[in-house]
Amino acid sequence: MTTTNKTAAKVFTYVNEEILAGTGDCVLPGSGELSGVVKRYAEGGENKMHCHPTEDHTFFVLEGKATFRIDSDENLVVVGEREGVYLPKGTNYWFLSSGEKKLIMIRVGTEQGSDRIIDGEIVKSTRATADRAPVRELPF
Repeated sequence: MTTTNKTAAKVFTYVNEEILAGTGDCVLPGSGELSGVVKRYAEGGENKMHCHPTEDHTFFVLEGKATFRIDSDENLVVVGEREGVYLPKGTNYWFLSSGEKKLIMIRVGTEQGSDRIIDGEIVKSTRATADRAPVRELPF
């Protein structure tokens, strides 16, 4: 008797109309060990200093430009298209869209460690229960 196991691999679309318009986030399929979100900002950003105490994560700028404040408001780093920034767990930061185009980034980290500390308080992540990008069924 032969058993067939279905693959856990997923194919998905990560840019939708909301992302192109500069609104909405798109949470990507992943696991507790690997998670991604397409983030977009027509303006603004994550404007409050915070850190993720148990998560390393990376931002990849696809379009636009982001100005990050890292460890303090005085430490400015501008990240442009086709550039990224790696933030080790515990790094304090915030960022905003600073280019002429809307900011579209992919954020990669872990689902389990995405809780953050803002003003000394832990803010629980909602990523584990968020709607995900649509997945295409694979025939195997």
